[in-house]
Amino acid sequence: MTLLHRSKGSPSQLNGWQKFAVYALLLILALIMLYPIGLVLNISLKSTAEYYADPIGLVQQPVFENYVIVFKDLQVLQKFFTTIFLSGTATIITVSAAALAAYPISRMHFKAAKYVYALILASMFFPSSLIANITLMKDILGIYGSPLALILIWSIGGLQLYTFMFVGFLKQIPRELEEAAVMDGAGYFKAYIKVVLPLMKPIIATVFILKIIGTWNDFLSPYIYISNPALRTLSTGLYTYMGQFSSKWNYLSVSIVLVALPMVILYLFLQKYIIEGIAAGAIKG
Repeated sequence: MTLLHRSKGSPSQLNGWQKFAVYALLLILALIMLYPIGLVLNISLKSTAEYYADPIGLVQQPVFENYVIVFKDLQVLQKFFTTIFLSGTATIITVSAAALAAYPISRMHFKAAKYVYALILASMFFPSSLIANITLMKDILGIYGSPLALILIWSIGGLQLYTFMFVGFLKQIPRELEEAAVMDGAGYFKAYIKVVLPLMKPIIATVFILKIIGTWNDFLSPYIYISNPALRTLSTGLYTYMGQFSSKWNYLSVSIVLVALPMVILYLFLQKYIIEGIAAGAIKG
């Protein structure tokens, strides 16, 4: 008898009404989540006059030209590649650092491993200081206003959490695999790269997508740490259509769609690994 059949709370034990209630609840939650997306898409196809006449009503005459106008106004291609470079660089640094730090900690390869891990976990509860970060970039490192400052700030953001996730996942990988590689003549790093790293694809994909979504959608940091408007990211373009006295909500909705679309596509390609990584990393931490 399998665990699924032994579990009283498993879906196989639900009767008709219980299944109906579960699916109805899931449907309601899906609609709640999809409504804002549909609303933004609907508004993005409205003319300015139609939006002010009926802001949340269904679009009557779709204006696809909105996308052409916003695409040119925001210089989407230029900002897209700038964002790809900045977000991608920071994400690769974060994922690499977290993966490398998690391996010796999870295997207790040095005496103070558990204390270092406890310190990493404790640091998750300390708030980040904006003033301290600006002081560090401006007065100590002297890189304030440059893309390097933004990459550094993004790279260290969430590093503790991602290390925690990697440690949890690595604890599920049997030590015997790398021990066998060492007995066959592989060194420390070769065993890690050839044996352990390929098994970490799910958690790498999970951390990668979580990190790059966070940096991609970050609106405030590019404004603070990059002084040249030409080097700012795609998300900063959302402010283009916000005014003190009036805002172009239809163009703003187009901007939101253009900013969100690349991450939605990336998530669809990596969702299998993301779900697997989260499930495995949550078993042991």
